[in-house]
Amino acid sequence: MRGCSWDSESDAEPVTDDERLRREARHRAHQQMGFLQHLAIFIPVMLLILAIDVLTPDGWFIQWVAAIWGGILAIHFLFVYVFDDILGPAMERRLTAGQLRRLEERSRRGG
Repeated sequence: MRGCSWDSESDAEPVTDDERLRREARHRAHQQMGFLQHLAIFIPVMLLILAIDVLTPDGWFIQWVAAIWGGILAIHFLFVYVFDDILGPAMERRLTAGQLRRLEERSRRGG
């Protein structure tokens, strides 16, 4: 995938295994920092909404915000810490290798 931070396939120059691992590590660190920033915003906003709910007698709405935003935060967590191994750079390398094999087979068959 062109433009991805883990994109190690370049037409101009071959990438060593060390450089590929460094890029993948940078990608994972970037993803984890994004989640932590998301969490760092979520917690104070939830505390602020809770304070507003406690101080106003008109009812509670924090549960709706917390449920929706918390669900999105949970999905973000899953993609960063659970699915990154499945859907991240390793998956891209497997798909690329599979496509390359198919194209080579088609080329050997003559079209």
